[in-house]
Amino acid sequence: MKPLLRVALTVATFGVAFPALAAVELQDGGQLTQALRKSPPCCIIDARSEASRERRPVADALPYRPGMKITPTAAAVVLADTDGEALAASRALAKDYPGKRIIAVKGGVVTWEATTAELAQAAPKGKPFQFVIPRNTCESGTPLQKLLSKPQ
Repeated sequence: MKPLLRVALTVATFGVAFPALAAVELQDGGQLTQALRKSPPCCIIDARSEASRERRPVADALPYRPGMKITPTAAAVVLADTDGEALAASRALAKDYPGKRIIAVKGGVVTWEATTAELAQAAPKGKPFQFVIPRNTCESGTPLQKLLSKPQ
């Protein structure tokens, strides 16, 4: 019996699974929007040059460095100056985190900013509410505090 067929039969028969390789994807704005609507990323990895990071910072992004350690609880998003650099950094992360989804952003920070702006506009807005915190449940009169909320 051929070795590959033997492995396939073993997996089918006993349910033996091999560790999944990390899924590295190069996504444009539309694909990224769909992915982030399903689940927000665990982290944003900024693989751009230091000058690019200083010129156009990305909020909450972690600067990429080879061998960096993250805790990928969801997809990790990688930004870089070029698509090739984003893919290279994503592949390097994929080696350390098999089975985790790594998204390289096609178009870099421009695509990221456009996508996050679109998602922010599409997010449901909250309704304002007011809650009165009474001084004492048995007392009447003016409340101790009023909690006011405004939609974002």
